Amino acid sequence: MDFSSVTVSFFIHSTEDEERLLNLVQSKLGLESEEVSKERIAGHFGNEIVSVKAHVIGSRAQVVATQIFGSLSKLARTSIREELEKSLDEHDALYLRLDRQSLLESSISLSDEEPIRIKLKPKSRGGGRQLVRLGYQELIG
Repeated sequence: MDFSSVTVSFFIHSTEDEERLLNLVQSKLGLESEEVSKERIAGHFGNEIVSVKAHVIGSRAQVVATQIFGSLSKLARTSIREELEKSLDEHDALYLRLDRQSLLESSISLSDEEPIRIKLKPKSRGGGRQLVRLGYQELIG
């Protein structure tokens, strides 16, 4: 399955080590520094939050997608397979929420708490939703 784009987004709170987390996300997901943009915003209590976003297109999207899927834990793969339909939008883009704590481990887990949000947009939707779902399931393994 080929992807036209991969978008990665997350927040870094003032209590976190910004450089360390950025380096960890970049190395674990295969992102290049020039693909990452940051915006400093104010949080609820006036504390600074860094909004991080990477939008990768073309052949790099495929590289990043492959690295993400290759890094997922067995439990994460099972969960994605079981909940695949809920994780797809009307354009067959797949949405994942990765556990930032698991980036330190050998494989990445899923989490809804302080996640690293991933949007994987397929290059082709030919053959309908069923064929796209089969492509995702094959990629997930």
